[in-house]
Amino acid sequence: MSGHPDRRFVTVAAISTAFFLSSSFAISWLDESGAVPAHWLWLAAILPIAALLVPLWALWRYLWELDEYLRSIQLKGIYFGLTVLLVLVTGWGYAELYVDAPRLPIFWLNPIYWLAYAAGAMFFSVSGSLQR
Repeated sequence: MSGHPDRRFVTVAAISTAFFLSSSFAISWLDESGAVPAHWLWLAAILPIAALLVPLWALWRYLWELDEYLRSIQLKGIYFGLTVLLVLVTGWGYAELYVDAPRLPIFWLNPIYWLAYAAGAMFFSVSGSLQR
């Protein structure tokens, strides 16, 4: 695929996200309808999981196509996303243990990471750099 790395990354991520969502809804519908046995649903669950790996591969490829400055912004965004995710998950885990907070389904970790990564990358690209 030729073109600008930004456009390529967004296109691949959008297509894989659409596939992830559609396959997730299809599996949910099949589960609720009882149309297929449970062992086929387990096998079908591989499709959305594979779709989650595609944006990670695209991000890896995107990072290596950027110059050092833009790569550092993206890496700061990745680090920010992971930091938010780890702090949120750890804090919520303590809240579940000690104050009877409702359970946070692990399913939400993926979108939380990508939203935090996007917010961090936008922040660091707008602010220039926040070094030290």
